[in-house]
Amino acid sequence: MMKEGDVLTGLTVFSDLDGTLLDHDSYSFERAKPALAELKARGARLVLASSKTAAELEPIRAALGFSDCPAIVENGAGILGTADTPATSRYQELRSLLDRVDPMLRAEFRGFADMGPDAVQRHTGLASDQVSRAMQRQFSEPGLFLGSPSQETAFVAALGQVGLVAQYGGRFLTVSFGASKAERMRELRARFGGRTLALGDAPNDAEMIEAADRGVIVLNRRGTPIPPLQGEKEGRITRTTQEGPEGWSAAVFAELDLLTEA
Repeated sequence: MMKEGDVLTGLTVFSDLDGTLLDHDSYSFERAKPALAELKARGARLVLASSKTAAELEPIRAALGFSDCPAIVENGAGILGTADTPATSRYQELRSLLDRVDPMLRAEFRGFADMGPDAVQRHTGLASDQVSRAMQRQFSEPGLFLGSPSQETAFVAALGQVGLVAQYGGRFLTVSFGASKAERMRELRARFGGRTLALGDAPNDAEMIEAADRGVIVLNRRGTPIPPLQGEKEGRITRTTQEGPEGWSAAVFAELDLLTEA
């Protein structure tokens, strides 16, 4: 078991936010505070990896107490707090490419810019100031596809023809240029060294979870489920029985126990 004074400076935890470290409905991390405090006390790093923008992640990272750690923004499009963050936004380029998709299919996709602040607030439950930060996008466009499954398949294929990709997160179908959380995790892992733990609840977290030394799929009964992963067969990846920050906290404590006993 863990002993007071242990330091796990070699551990880097990569974590999704909504539905994982943050409660799906309230966006609270209250139930994860004990595990967060333990990570901090032991010198472990916490790298947030989210579809959220840099403007959204900065205050969240500060509230969690890990402003000294980088954060992966917009599903891997950039890294907050390091020289790796691209200086020039590609958002207008992305929107222009999106509008080159077949108009019949394009009309079924309602991105944040199509929705406007009021609709984004209705779909997310965020406060107005949080909505403003969520819409300060640089590299990706979350949204809702309102058409049939066959139309959605055609839409995703059409995106590929103009150099874009789409991936589901906890709430939205996000269109981007294709950078991933896993790619950024590998960059940071090479920089920090040591052991990695990755946690997430949605399909856009799967590659990151699979690429870590140990991965955790946090239960989310409302979102699109993560399919069985190879790492589960190997025993490197587990699934929580609790949702959101409760499941996250239990998984982090379990990892700390394993490292202490090793």
